[in-house]
Amino acid sequence: MASSSPLKDMEKNFFRCSVCLDQLKNPKLLPCLHRYCSDCLKVVIQISDTETFKCPMCNQHHAIPANGVDGFKTDFHMKSMLEFIQLQNSFKEKELKKCISCSQKKTVTAYCFKCKNFLCDPCYHFHIKNPMFIDHQPHTLNLESYEEQNLTLEKLAALTEDPRCHLHVKQQAQLCCCTCGNVPVCVTCTYSKHKGHDLHDVTELAKTEREALKFKMATLNEFDRKASDLRNKLQSTSRRLRDNVASKSTQLTNQHKQQVNKIQYKIDENTSERERGLKDIETRRNCEICQIRKKREDELCRVREKYNAIICDAGEIYDKETNKLRAKYDEIESALSRMLERLNNQVKGLHETKVQQTIQNETELTKLSDYCEQIIKRYENFRATATSILACNNEWTDAQCIPDIRRACEPLTEEIDRGFPGLESLSDVAMGDLTKVIVDDVRLTELEETVVDVEGIKAKGWRNTSMTSTSEGEIVITGKLSGDRSHITVINKDGKTQIQKQVRREKNCSEYPYRYCSYLSDAIVVTVCKADEMGVFNVRSGSYEKKMISDVTNSWPADRCVTCICTDRATNRVIVGTNTRDLYVFDNQLNFSHIIKLPEEINHSADIALHRGNLLVCDAEGMEAYAISTEESTAKLLYKFVKPRLDGINWRPLRVCTDKNGFVYMLWTAFSSGLWRCLLLQYSENGQQLLTTRIVDGNARCLATLEIGGNEKLLITTVHSGKLYTYGLVVKSLINYYDATSKRSATTDENYLCVS
Repeated sequence: MASSSPLKDMEKNFFRCSVCLDQLKNPKLLPCLHRYCSDCLKVVIQISDTETFKCPMCNQHHAIPANGVDGFKTDFHMKSMLEFIQLQNSFKEKELKKCISCSQKKTVTAYCFKCKNFLCDPCYHFHIKNPMFIDHQPHTLNLESYEEQNLTLEKLAALTEDPRCHLHVKQQAQLCCCTCGNVPVCVTCTYSKHKGHDLHDVTELAKTEREALKFKMATLNEFDRKASDLRNKLQSTSRRLRDNVASKSTQLTNQHKQQVNKIQYKIDENTSERERGLKDIETRRNCEICQIRKKREDELCRVREKYNAIICDAGEIYDKETNKLRAKYDEIESALSRMLERLNNQVKGLHETKVQQTIQNETELTKLSDYCEQIIKRYENFRATATSILACNNEWTDAQCIPDIRRACEPLTEEIDRGFPGLESLSDVAMGDLTKVIVDDVRLTELEETVVDVEGIKAKGWRNTSMTSTSEGEIVITGKLSGDRSHITVINKDGKTQIQKQVRREKNCSEYPYRYCSYLSDAIVVTVCKADEMGVFNVRSGSYEKKMISDVTNSWPADRCVTCICTDRATNRVIVGTNTRDLYVFDNQLNFSHIIKLPEEINHSADIALHRGNLLVCDAEGMEAYAISTEESTAKLLYKFVKPRLDGINWRPLRVCTDKNGFVYMLWTAFSSGLWRCLLLQYSENGQQLLTTRIVDGNARCLATLEIGGNEKLLITTVHSGKLYTYGLVVKSLINYYDATSKRSATTDENYLCVS
């Protein structure tokens, strides 16, 4: 029975609240015999919105008492068991507790259910032996004397104190009120609240209740047998149900498979029909879409071609406009750069001119000063002589000397009266004006302005080899005649001969008498002839004075011969080129000065020209043209000219000249397909940029410029036919103007001043 079972054999769930799942606290007993913590039961009741609530364990409905949770009976039996379990736990853990007797905190060994507190070992022995606590002895438990497995519910009930009155908690209960649910009451309650209730002695009532419970238990045991039989029947029925369900399921599964197979067959047929129909539709759709796409592509192609053409045309228009604008402003920028370079060169030239004029003026002033000193000395001598004769007062002396004195006085008087009219001009130097229009570009005319025959050249079978022009507009052509003779011919721009002179070579020479010329000053032209003849020709009188270079210098080998000539009018120098790398320098009186050695890259000079203090050299043998410096005896290579690339022919430079603005012109020649071909190339002022390439007469051999009425022309003559070609040099100048409305500087096409 449960009363004889040890407490340890009872399951822990028996002492656990099913709501909070913790050990019961102040357990309340429901009519269905399920227990809950007082606080947990209060929460369950609060959740219900009616006057009843369901037991969380068995779902039975119970009425909610008027006073709520307090209306349910406290489970004193469960409360006692819980109290003892707590005692066991405290004893096992050897907790220090305060002894109720000595009030010291010690390891307790006993518990008094009447005092409801712990006792230490000495106080426990005193507690059970002292007559004062004789009524406590049955309710005192020595925790060490009882083993856990021997403590039964019956023993626990014997230890616990009888319940107290539920109203007067200090009074022991003597009776039970059956009217109020067998609650313990004291004698006092029989005259007050429980007066007239069904009151019984607890022993008699317990006996009656036990007998009734035993009867109920017997009835329940019979019900247990019936319930067991019912359980067996239910299990048998469940087995038969499972068997029948399995059989029915198998039958249903088979039927389902048959129907599924039939339906699946229909589905497959339907799928096949659908696929065939969809395939047919897709085929027709793809065919039509292909046709539509082809039509669309054709139309798009036509539209694309149309608009591509429109875009291309628009692009070309804007490209042309862009290129035109870029070319315009690039040309302006290039022109401004060239203007700046020319301005710097002009300033440099003006400084050099200023220095030269200053030196010349100072030299002239020195000469005038010396001349003035001579006149003063002559005057002082005249005055001393005349004074001494007059002081002598001798008639014979007067008659003999005074006529001489008077005759000497006349030229002295004339010289004193003449004075120095040019003296004022020596106080200043002439300077160019930088504010004048600066040349931006010089362009050759597209066609020759004139083509004339030089009178007598072709008819006589002469050969032209060189040409120059004077400041007065005369054109001087030199060349070879037959045998050992050469010619110097002066013509005008129309080709009419003004002076023609034939010169015979004095020395025997294996070289042809090719003659070359260059303008020096006023009417003077310097000319050289192979092998070493050099002379000065006056274009007005036709006089010619010559000398041999080998006679004026010891550094002229026998096998050396002249090949070209140029003059430096700023320094009055004459430079003669030879068939070697040596250039011979002379003054304006043809006195030898020194030799300039060409760089090793140059073989020899076929033609030379001065250009801004440097020397331009045509190396026909090396097929290149160069610019070199002439400041020292050994020239330095400055740059090489760009060669023409026309028709893949290897062209060679033949003649070179410059205009007054510093642009360079060069004849390049080549023998191709049995014919001589010739090109005229124009280079920028710095010689670094090729500006124009023009095909000219294949027999062109002479090149020079001519200034007529302020306008400069380019002249070309042929070697045999004697034709004179004249090209106009169109000068463009860039000027700035100020726009009064926009207040800004601008450059337009109207800024170019063209002078032909």
